[in-house]
Amino acid sequence: MRFLVVWAGVVLVSGLALAKLQAEEMPDLTNPKVITAGHEIYLEKQCAHCHGEDGKGGVNLVQRTLDAKGVFTSIADGRERNGIRMPEWRGVLSDKQIWEATAYVLSISQPSKKP
Repeated sequence: MRFLVVWAGVVLVSGLALAKLQAEEMPDLTNPKVITAGHEIYLEKQCAHCHGEDGKGGVNLVQRTLDAKGVFTSIADGRERNGIRMPEWRGVLSDKQIWEATAYVLSISQPSKKP
């Protein structure tokens, strides 16, 4: 039983350390330079093929409320939805580049505010 408690504590501490590390690496996702870098990655890696150059493609990113960690995870690890598979970019892009792409996606995905 003691081993189980110690192991659970190690897992918990490891998870907290990982979360802290990821939070420290996350850039300011509203910084125009980070968003611009993300837009360049978006175009370079041909994300526009599915999402459209402005995010309004077949797999629409506009008019959605997304969270940063969810977008980061989708880009890093890929995802499949309704038979459409987005490839994983971890190993192709650095975490910094994935955060930049995340910043760009978030910048175009927020619902427009009506006056």
